[in-house]
Amino acid sequence: MSRLRVLSVFPVVLAAAASGAGIAAGCSAEGERFALDRTTGGSANAGGAGGAGGAGAAGDGAGGPTGASEGFGGLINIDGGSTQETPHVEVNPCGSACGPTELCGVDELGVDHDGLDDDCDGEIDETCPCIPGQAHSCFRGDPSFRHSPGCFPGTQLCAETGSWGSCVGGVHADESCHMNDGTGCHPMQTAPLAKVDLKEGTGSFSEDALAGSEVWTVACPPGVDPCPSVGGTDPADDFKPLQSGEYTVTYTKRVAGGETATCAYPLFVGARGLRVELEWEHDRASVDLDLYLHKPNNTQPWTIGGSSVACGYGNCTLDGFLGGSSIRWFDDGATPPEPVNWYLDPEEANNTCFYAPRGVGDAWRANGQGCHNPRLDLDNISCVHRITDPDNPNFCAPENINVDFPPKDGWMRIAVHYFGGTASTDVHPRVKIFCNGELGADLGPTGFYDPEQPVSFLPEDSGDRFWLVADVLFPKPDPGQCGGSNTCIVRPIYQDEAMKTPFLSDSRTMVREFGPAYPSLSGP
Repeated sequence: MSRLRVLSVFPVVLAAAASGAGIAAGCSAEGERFALDRTTGGSANAGGAGGAGGAGAAGDGAGGPTGASEGFGGLINIDGGSTQETPHVEVNPCGSACGPTELCGVDELGVDHDGLDDDCDGEIDETCPCIPGQAHSCFRGDPSFRHSPGCFPGTQLCAETGSWGSCVGGVHADESCHMNDGTGCHPMQTAPLAKVDLKEGTGSFSEDALAGSEVWTVACPPGVDPCPSVGGTDPADDFKPLQSGEYTVTYTKRVAGGETATCAYPLFVGARGLRVELEWEHDRASVDLDLYLHKPNNTQPWTIGGSSVACGYGNCTLDGFLGGSSIRWFDDGATPPEPVNWYLDPEEANNTCFYAPRGVGDAWRANGQGCHNPRLDLDNISCVHRITDPDNPNFCAPENINVDFPPKDGWMRIAVHYFGGTASTDVHPRVKIFCNGELGADLGPTGFYDPEQPVSFLPEDSGDRFWLVADVLFPKPDPGQCGGSNTCIVRPIYQDEAMKTPFLSDSRTMVREFGPAYPSLSGP
């Protein structure tokens, strides 16, 4: 279909590890560890005799739209209440809890140690190399509690020095997360785009609130701008997060006698499969950037708007599919978790396209086929930055491309095109890559140049600039191994590997070329 341009203006979704004490069959708590080096894709000796174990295999099913779900394994009382009974703890099936050595990557048993505090010293992956802009979930303290009720991972970003930064957010073992209960204010989880009732996160803490006194405010993750406002009535406790990540909810109430009390709790937002989110400044002028995803392991040139091998605005929205889009990467008759063309989840909350903002979700639902893989939930051509209601047709919603059930061992390439606009200053695109709810990379503000500088589109780039962002791959698990990674491998694409400069080209070139070859799993 032609495109009208008006430029006037699950947690993180993770399943609990298998329960049971001891070492699972085929696993060893001792012996030399060998790991997949995610900085090159090759094998690297992780070093040391390891008693440290990694988390067990994590599922990729999404939880419901509100409240805590089995996917997160339970709740935590942020107010400090604790249970007197011995809690049920999911035991790491692939090794002992704490060991003498910090381990890196996926070991010979298929256990992914990235983001785990293997030696339980409060620091995570301090000896592990990484590529600037890469990210992963992280969990401090005893790794055995990684999937225990009340415990949630944070996020760790690779700095320009090629080393992992601090673990931000989450609720961890070194905070005794497994010893808390969910009677008071507690963490919640939801899928992107789904409306959540924030009151469910207050538990018993809100029971004595005076009518009309309750107020919720939400702080969004970095880069989410505008941050959606809290809506609803009696009380106003509805929130619609449009992007993945950890949000901070602050609840304030007034009780009999006039006193005011407050608690804060996290809201974890994530979806299954691959989710790529594109953000940029909307407050300086009308700028239209477009997000693209290339067909797995295909190297045909790009097409502006999209083609049979590239998901974009012209063929990957619902209008594109209703208009006869040629995108058919996967089979109609496949059964998840195998990649599937259309998929209608029996649990409506898991059809995340149904909750797309600006009325687009209602159109996906009315179509009756569920969500397409891949898909662009909506195309943001123009918007008004001051609007904070995500259901307003002028809200500055992020563009996001999704593959709910991505193929294994199939490289996919992400790109951004500066379609047009009237900005008189630089525009800075930001791409976040999420794999089964976990942040795999945050590129644009980080990840490029030495020293690090943000990726910039200049005013004169309007209509022509094309940025090849990164390649992403979901590794194929070995059924004979214990555990496996819930995340993906992300490789930023560089124009100059030594200087870590972004791969910036023009649309005239990219409609004739694919760009650099896909990475090799056996080396750089």
